[in-house]
Amino acid sequence: MKTLVCYSKENIKIENINVPVVGKDEVLIRTILCGLCGSDIVKIMSPDVKKPVKLGHEAVGVVEKVGPEVKKARNAVKKGDIVAVTHHIPCYSCIYCDHGNYSMCSHFRETNLDPQGFSEYIKLSGEHVKYNTFVVENKKIIKNVIFTEPTACCLRAVKRVDIRDNDIAMVVGCGTIGIIFISLFKLLYNAKVIAVDIDSKKLKYAKKFGADLTINSKKENIREKVSKFSSTGVDIVELTVTTPQTTAMAMDNVRPGGHIQIFAGPAAQHEISINFEHLYKKELTILSSYSATPEASKESFYYLKDYRLDFRSLISEILPIEQFKKGLDLALSQKTFKVLYYFDKNLVKNI
Repeated sequence: MKTLVCYSKENIKIENINVPVVGKDEVLIRTILCGLCGSDIVKIMSPDVKKPVKLGHEAVGVVEKVGPEVKKARNAVKKGDIVAVTHHIPCYSCIYCDHGNYSMCSHFRETNLDPQGFSEYIKLSGEHVKYNTFVVENKKIIKNVIFTEPTACCLRAVKRVDIRDNDIAMVVGCGTIGIIFISLFKLLYNAKVIAVDIDSKKLKYAKKFGADLTINSKKENIREKVSKFSSTGVDIVELTVTTPQTTAMAMDNVRPGGHIQIFAGPAAQHEISINFEHLYKKELTILSSYSATPEASKESFYYLKDYRLDFRSLISEILPIEQFKKGLDLALSQKTFKVLYYFDKNLVKNI
């Protein structure tokens, strides 16, 4: 079978390996689509990430084989089912899981798709079948449920913040993740959302997805526009882009007692200065959120399958895996939203 192998950012190849052998409680799926995530790009581009590295975890596929124990289980997947899958699973018993810090669990970090999302076939462990596999009953929704994993990451983040109905949320960075955050703040809390970006095209999308105010931080005075919108500042700032500039922007515009959430780590500068006197006197809370949980994945899947959230218009390209570099370059250019890849053109017809 074909699989993508990244030896370095300049050396990404498609290689042939054996199809994984399915165990008694496991399932083999044939990949229909797999999305390129920002974390994949970091793994490819960063010299600190050991290569070769696993890539791809936003996958939808069709079940090819099921183990004998899966066949016996009630409500289990069966051959021919189309499924959306996600990759990490906590142990639910360690100190981190007991405190709700599921993504800090060592088992969470060890579990993954086998061999990876960007493979022609993917083996799902018994745990994946139990917790992270969701049956797609209508293939017409494939291009929406492909967003299950990124939506789950954002959903978990939103639920970790003290936000109430009709609060004001500022979303900094309006790429795919920013748009998902805007949609969740509106859906779950009817929040008033301020969208900030340097790209006018992305701000137009933010408006389309419900942003009440858009600000081009290259051209407009952020503090002035926020002050006109809210005399006290914003309740929550969601940083999907973390730089010294966006951090300072968050500190300047969050209200006293408000929250700043870091959803993406700094790309280049790992240390960013914070005015602790400002932090202390304003009683600000700064927290981060990393990855999703099976529960968030399940909830996100249902929002997507019922079109309560609809992100199909964010798909910029659907490319054969042989054109992986083209999609990567588009993503790096910041001129696109979501790039998807397929291995078999026949599987993406009429979806």
